[in-house]
Amino acid sequence: MLWRSAPETFQSTPALVDELVLGAAARHGDRPALVDARTGRRLTFAQLADGAGRLAAGLAEQGIRRGDRVTLVAANCPDYAVVLYGALAAGAAVASANPALTAPELARQFAASKSRLVFADERSRAAVSQAGTTAVHRLELTSVLLAPRGAAAAGRDPSDVATLCPSSGTSGLPKLAVHTHAGFAAFLQAFPHTACGRLTPRDVVANVIPLTHLFGMAFLTHSLCSGATVVTTALAPGDLETFLRMLQDHAVTVAPVTPPLLQALAHDPAVDGYDLSRLRVLFSSAAPCPPDLRERAEARLGCSVTDNLGSTEAWCVAGAADPVVRGSAGRLCTGLEAVVVDPDTGARRGPEQPGELWVRGSQVMAGYLEDEDNPDADGWLHTGDLCRLDADGNVFVVDRLKELIKVAGYSVAPAEVERELAAHPAVADAAVVGRPDPHLGEVPVAFVALSAPVAAAELRAWLAGRLAEWKQPRAITVIERVPRTPVGKLLRRALQSA
Repeated sequence: MLWRSAPETFQSTPALVDELVLGAAARHGDRPALVDARTGRRLTFAQLADGAGRLAAGLAEQGIRRGDRVTLVAANCPDYAVVLYGALAAGAAVASANPALTAPELARQFAASKSRLVFADERSRAAVSQAGTTAVHRLELTSVLLAPRGAAAAGRDPSDVATLCPSSGTSGLPKLAVHTHAGFAAFLQAFPHTACGRLTPRDVVANVIPLTHLFGMAFLTHSLCSGATVVTTALAPGDLETFLRMLQDHAVTVAPVTPPLLQALAHDPAVDGYDLSRLRVLFSSAAPCPPDLRERAEARLGCSVTDNLGSTEAWCVAGAADPVVRGSAGRLCTGLEAVVVDPDTGARRGPEQPGELWVRGSQVMAGYLEDEDNPDADGWLHTGDLCRLDADGNVFVVDRLKELIKVAGYSVAPAEVERELAAHPAVADAAVVGRPDPHLGEVPVAFVALSAPVAAAELRAWLAGRLAEWKQPRAITVIERVPRTPVGKLLRRALQSA
């Protein structure tokens, strides 16, 4: 069966991303565009446009031309946006790298992207220099490459590459997903059709998702195109207080979050000490969000919480639907088609039948850098997600195909076991991995971070009435923190040998 998103008549208009953002900036003038939550520093939309234009001219003076590549290695701050859109206006493709990467990791990414120069914040500068790149510039606008504002690079086309975004690397070495201006613009035009994607100039968006990740970059760009004010900061894992102050002090209305952060908002007693009454929606993505968690957070915070399926390779795959179908990640995002395929035979499956999700549409990446087998010749992106869709196109995520555990021929989805463990009141977070077994092939084992003391025997009893016998973890180990990427994806590989 072939599923199509609604409205089926939607057609994106090819455009240059920087022109969409800076065109919006021209309409909003002296209104605040970006605010640094820690320092209070603000950039108006006019200052954003001026800085990006001057940076583009400065890059041109440095010899950066259409098709060249630059890399940003920096934590969230207002200047990140200026450099991002200024580099795009200069005709460059922008690669992003997490500032927490080590020098060897950065060296591998620089070699893959073939960047001509790198912008790095203060935290990252030493590692970037050790990585051996030849041209390193400070990100801060006090010393960034600025020149009298000139015209954007000539001869550009929406088919030009805009961004090179690293995959999470949770199941292998990270790859760079290639997105064109046209594909990025297609997302920006489609996203407002989702129930949670409608922003206005009255909105204040708290973006603590790393801007080096597609999730953070996407929400930043969508917010600015909508005329919303973006309050941003670099949030350390577990630093809930900073996030709560940010929501309260800036009267935030919208925030993208990860499930671990949502877990804290739903359960941590510190939340009760803050005024979060202006919040209207939390946008959860990057990892599956259990329905019980979403509902508990909604009841406590008095706002909507949406679960959404995103992808480094396809921006938003499924977004919040109205009405919400419990347990789903919403409906297929506008502009996409989808099929569910038997992972062994390639045969298409029908409603409610699980299989690998394939999607196709203008916002899907052009391919991985120097590895263009995915999407395939027909434009289908093989997501690697095991999903089922109902007749109305609601998407239910089962797990990642590569992470399924085979127990004596039976399939166990780690996410299902994790969801049931996380439903226990004493469990703050959970991860399940497969471990070799001489008789069964593999068996599931669990790792839990606790919010209150609980015996392993009690957790086993909790699961006994919820899961079939072959899905039961053979061991449950308590750890201080479940390893995750900065945007909340489980790092199960880190637990395989634990």
